[in-house]
Amino acid sequence: MNRLSILFVIYSVYCLLSCPITLAQDNRIVVPDSLLNAPIKKAYIVFEEREYDFGKVSRSRDTLMQHTFVFRNDGDKDLVVMHAMSGCGCTTPAFTKEPLKPKQKGQITVSYRGKTQQLGYFRKSVTVFSNDPRSYVRIFIKGELVK
Repeated sequence: MNRLSILFVIYSVYCLLSCPITLAQDNRIVVPDSLLNAPIKKAYIVFEEREYDFGKVSRSRDTLMQHTFVFRNDGDKDLVVMHAMSGCGCTTPAFTKEPLKPKQKGQITVSYRGKTQQLGYFRKSVTVFSNDPRSYVRIFIKGELVK
């Protein structure tokens, strides 16, 4: 046997002996309780409301309509909002960028400019991406553009 083979065998034996997971006499895998019961920490984003209605809004109005959605971290790990994306150019999100500790609150302000949009009912979505296990959450604004 050459040196490389001997070193490989020694390293393999070392790895097997230092592993906390072992085999019982009947070849079942035995995992220590400390590994089985270890809690998995997660961040959970929870919005106070997921949809806001502006009601009837005059299309001739050139002001920017805005609504701030408040959310909190209901998890036991820091929450990080990585990105917020709107479905069209008339809707713009701005969000809290720093990590939120458990139970802390953050906000996403959604701006809507309807002056160039068609008259009638509208419903726009903003997709919020975070380290929440659900990956993303959608929030909505809606209303009706009138003359």
